[in-house]
Amino acid sequence: MAEEVKELQGIDWRRTFAFLEILRTFRMAAGPIRIGLCFLGLAASIGVGVLVDQVPGIGQTNVRVPAVNPLEYRLATLGLDAGARTGFYDNVRYVLTKGLWGQWSIPYVDGKTWGDFSAFVAAPVTAAWDAVALAVAYWQQARWFALVTTILVLAIWAFVGTAVARMTAVRVARDESVPLGQALRFSCRKWPSAATCVLIPFGVLVLVGVLAYAPAGAVLAIPYAGEFLMGLALPLSLAMGLVLAMVFVGGVFSVGLQWPTIAAEGTDTFDAISRSVSYITSRPWRYIFYTLFAAAYGCLTFVLVKFLVFLTLRITHVGISIFWSVFTLGKGGPENKLVRLWDTPTLADPWRIASGAEQFYAEATAQHLYAFWIWIVMGLMAAFLISFFFTSQTVIYFLLRKIVDATDMEEVYTEESEEEELPLERKAETPEIMKVEPPPAPPKAEDKPPTPPTAGQPPTSGRKP
Repeated sequence: MAEEVKELQGIDWRRTFAFLEILRTFRMAAGPIRIGLCFLGLAASIGVGVLVDQVPGIGQTNVRVPAVNPLEYRLATLGLDAGARTGFYDNVRYVLTKGLWGQWSIPYVDGKTWGDFSAFVAAPVTAAWDAVALAVAYWQQARWFALVTTILVLAIWAFVGTAVARMTAVRVARDESVPLGQALRFSCRKWPSAATCVLIPFGVLVLVGVLAYAPAGAVLAIPYAGEFLMGLALPLSLAMGLVLAMVFVGGVFSVGLQWPTIAAEGTDTFDAISRSVSYITSRPWRYIFYTLFAAAYGCLTFVLVKFLVFLTLRITHVGISIFWSVFTLGKGGPENKLVRLWDTPTLADPWRIASGAEQFYAEATAQHLYAFWIWIVMGLMAAFLISFFFTSQTVIYFLLRKIVDATDMEEVYTEESEEEELPLERKAETPEIMKVEPPPAPPKAEDKPPTPPTAGQPPTSGRKP
């Protein structure tokens, strides 16, 4: 008998290649609620940094991005004198405008190459690197400012990041949306765990470092014999250095998965740390691959976002300019009022505020309103990138959990109060069982009533003879 040939109907690509789940990140990250939350978190973080920078003894810093020449930096930031102080706001402004936007380039146009285009696509990575370098510079040159600002900014993002991760976790697991109020209440309940899970690994790092190297420093301080004793005990210090290096690496790489762990499992601080570190150490190469794939996908989608932002600014500027010229009958001069308030956006620099032309009457004051709304657009653009980071890390957490713990993607933590507000986990309603009475049994033959006699026949009974 010939064997039956089974026809392949189709391939479930997401089940075969699990990392394709990361492609859902763009659609989820572009949600207005997520972008709005990240924008508020970004605005609050910048506001906190600016306020702390004004405090005497803590602020009044003069720290710049280390990779940038001071003169080039001050010339790149609009309106700064070459001898002006480089404050926190100026640094953030540089990272968001110059670093995050990058140098717009198209290959074979104006002498641009594919290398220039690759640098433009990778602008988010460059901006992230500049932000990390700036944070390190603050810790080196203005430690009190760095300490106070880090604690306050961490408190802000522990709240915002947990809320965004919660909405993403429910969307990934059940393809359902979480109301904003419910996500914020969840974040409030889990805020202590979310804030401390990031600090504990580095607190352990500091504590173990003090306990390990304070005695070593004391031994080395002994005259004449200290250098020999420390030389003999150096292997022990090196071993402790290896332990601290592993704690540091685990703490840095697990930061992105800690808040998704709390959002998906509803766990506490220590469980969030142990799960995130365990998943990364169990599948390090897979985690690196997922992260690199998400980073490449995020950079490509961010190019579309930046182009959309540029079109928004340029169309608005051109539209207002055209109708301004119509209503002034073309007598506004070669440099119209709008250009004096807000210069024409270009692909190379869409954030230009003033053209440098002489301003009249209240234009110098009104210019701040234009700058405010342009920075709002820039902040929303940056907020998308932050939303993409939290969303992609949540998806990566689900993928790692499925591989390490064999937990289905559909499983997510649900509180009892959430069941009443949202169809996260609807309880199956037990149908009422209706009791059906059996039909009456047909009468037996012996119980039949006697048949009335017909004409010419004797009466008969219901019984058989």
